[in-house]
Amino acid sequence: MTDRAAPTKAAEPRKNLPAQARAIIAHARNDITIPFFSDVLQPVDDTLILRGGGKGLKLYDEIERDTHAWAVLQKRKKTLVSREWEVVPGGEDQIDLDAAALVTDLLKELPYDRICEDALDATLKGFSIAEIVWQRAGRFIVPERIIAHDQRRFVFDPDWRPRLLTPTNMMAGEELPERKFIVHRHGVKGNNPYGLGLGTRLFWPVLFKREGVAFWLTFLEKYAAPTVVGKTPYGMLDDSQNKLLQVLETLVQKSAVTVPVGTELEMLEAKRAGGASYKEWCEYWDRQISVCVNGETLSTDIQGEGSRAAADTHLNVLEMLVDADGDLLADSHQASFIRWTVDYNYPGAALPKVWRVRAANERENAETDELKAKAAKASDEALRQIVGTSARFDDDDEARSYITAMAPAELEAGLVDQLVKTRTAFAQALSPRAAIPPGPSAKPDQDNAA
Repeated sequence: MTDRAAPTKAAEPRKNLPAQARAIIAHARNDITIPFFSDVLQPVDDTLILRGGGKGLKLYDEIERDTHAWAVLQKRKKTLVSREWEVVPGGEDQIDLDAAALVTDLLKELPYDRICEDALDATLKGFSIAEIVWQRAGRFIVPERIIAHDQRRFVFDPDWRPRLLTPTNMMAGEELPERKFIVHRHGVKGNNPYGLGLGTRLFWPVLFKREGVAFWLTFLEKYAAPTVVGKTPYGMLDDSQNKLLQVLETLVQKSAVTVPVGTELEMLEAKRAGGASYKEWCEYWDRQISVCVNGETLSTDIQGEGSRAAADTHLNVLEMLVDADGDLLADSHQASFIRWTVDYNYPGAALPKVWRVRAANERENAETDELKAKAAKASDEALRQIVGTSARFDDDDEARSYITAMAPAELEAGLVDQLVKTRTAFAQALSPRAAIPPGPSAKPDQDNAA
């Protein structure tokens, strides 16, 4: 923050902050909601705890096997990555401009879109981690590569620093060097460095949809091939019944079969009643997945319903979610490798900001401009009527007061004076053939009388 001089007493003593005001009191070490089984923090995701078992975050990889879940997650990622990025200097000094230029050149050299897309895996899993490989390039120290890693290889200590799990240290992990790993988090709440991704909510609709598909396949098998029922005479031995069952099972694949005398065969056809279907069940959960990820459904699955305006409204909801993703990602990158790069090469320079620019909606902008033009035209027409009416007043001060009071917007004093002088011309332009009716305090106008 920039120091500012006190506006009043210069000799007023400087106020000091108490030590507790400069520190976090409700930190992870005294958080009663966190179970401490070791020196590292554990995820607090209820879905992972109840359903993850030994899989951990791999449970959320299975979500992306669902084609619809994969599509909407990719849509949210690609919408952000497809936007152009820009670097804004943090200050106006030359060192600030040089730092911004270095960051701009660096992002052009790196596969920045891929780096961003890898980091957005945190949207599903809560956090993502990437490792920087530094290099010397001329007189600069810059990242050569940024490599994304599997989140299951890392844990966090109470200070939120990542630790690497290794074959020799599978519980607490190993300490990592500073300025080496980039952590991007989504859904952080409280003292939870693991974040909370969409996976904790997507797991259930994907699971229910998957179970519905399994029942659907069973139904299709029943519907395609009827169940064969064989009725045997009383007293048939078990071995004979088992052989008959094997014969009946082959009947599903064959057109003819032989059975013992006295055996009755019956075909049970699958029958359905009512309007519910497995297809509707799966479509329902697809819509729930779309709402969870993109906050809307029409831009993904219109199905002949809804209007163009409704689809545009739903798409705007997605854009707002993507805006929030972009802000979180910009904060993570600025606090990590962008800050480290500036500190290495331009110590003391103001930190530049990196933004993903939202694409302009040309149709919306055109409609807004049209509405503004109509509003301006209506305002001008109203002002003409007001100035024309003010011609009823012979006294300039009364005309000026009338225009100022009735004008649709605040007018500058010079413009009001000009309107007062030309009010008669406005009145004649509005009604060139009609005489100007005198107001209560107006006198007959000599020009009009002539």
